[in-house]
Amino acid sequence: CAVRTIAEGMAQMPGVVKARSFTPGGLPRLKPLHDHWATKLLTESPNGFQTAHEFVEGMIFNAALGAGGLAIKNEIDGVVVELLPVPSSAWTVRQMPDYALQFRVDYADKTHGYFSRDQVLLVRGPSLDGFSGLPAVRLAREAIGLSVALERQQAKLAGNGGKPSGILSFKKALGPEAKEKLRATWQSKFGVNGEGGIAVLDTDATFGPITMNSVDAEFLETRRMQIEEIGRAFRVQPIMMMQTDKTPFGTAEQMFRMHVVHTLGPWIRRWEDAIRRDILGFKATPQLIWDMDEAELLRGDWEVQGSYFATALGAGGQPAWMTQDEVRVGVGLNPMETEESQKLNPGSMGQMAGAAPGKAASKAVALPAPQTLLDHVTKAMEGEAPDAV
Repeated sequence: CAVRTIAEGMAQMPGVVKARSFTPGGLPRLKPLHDHWATKLLTESPNGFQTAHEFVEGMIFNAALGAGGLAIKNEIDGVVVELLPVPSSAWTVRQMPDYALQFRVDYADKTHGYFSRDQVLLVRGPSLDGFSGLPAVRLAREAIGLSVALERQQAKLAGNGGKPSGILSFKKALGPEAKEKLRATWQSKFGVNGEGGIAVLDTDATFGPITMNSVDAEFLETRRMQIEEIGRAFRVQPIMMMQTDKTPFGTAEQMFRMHVVHTLGPWIRRWEDAIRRDILGFKATPQLIWDMDEAELLRGDWEVQGSYFATALGAGGQPAWMTQDEVRVGVGLNPMETEESQKLNPGSMGQMAGAAPGKAASKAVALPAPQTLLDHVTKAMEGEAPDAV
């Protein structure tokens, strides 16, 4: 569940190749390249049997659980046209005397092939040797093993109808045949498939249970602790693994943001760096980067978004730093591409109407403070300028 949370979170984020340049003042400027071959490869169909979502999900699964996520590149004239993923159990890597890496891939037909570093896409988790990821499952084997043991024990208890086993005692000695017959009769009557009812004992017989019930054994609390232990190994919050009993409702949103920043954040950086190094070639094209948009995962509720976008549009007399079209794109709508929708509201930077050129305005242009998304930002989405006062 912890690894699935990471892999699915990574796969659902959109990405695009961007060209990076700098303004005369040294500020970075990024231009999305939606028609670039790498954008199409990684967002449409990396190969003939996987979607882009499935490919990223599988690569991160292998990277988080094993030595790394590996895919063989199929190139034509320097352009990667296909990425063929290899399960982490089907490849090994070794470092040669010259520090070059050699990958051995074992095929289903019992043959194998060797690949150099520039022939593969590789993303890995934390590493001690610099070329092979730490096996998280092996390192967390005690926590995982205890969780499995508890689950099996609970399954056995449920398989016994939730009833504890015990001992029937008699003051008179019973022969082997009588014992076996009595045991079979008791099991058929009061076992998991029996009809149950009230047990009637005679000849001074007594029944004594020899195991604790599930409450006494504190199975639920122990299993809850194991969820936290396994999540700790992968830096996943319990709330992301459907354990919400200790998370106050008011802090749930902050926990989700923490997941994006502290759990997915390192994996986002690893994936972006791997694409830039192995697909785009950062030495040949240093201006190109792969950028994943985590904004989809960091969105707040509508009221929070309304306040945010209203401020961005210039509410309260602040200088606007987003246009109406940019707001529409930010909430998943198409831009209107009109003259007004592409303008920045001057806000407090503008002068009062009728003020003489070169003189400061006596009163700043102000916009009403937003109340909700519908009373201000929606106007920008629908093409109306925010009300000024």
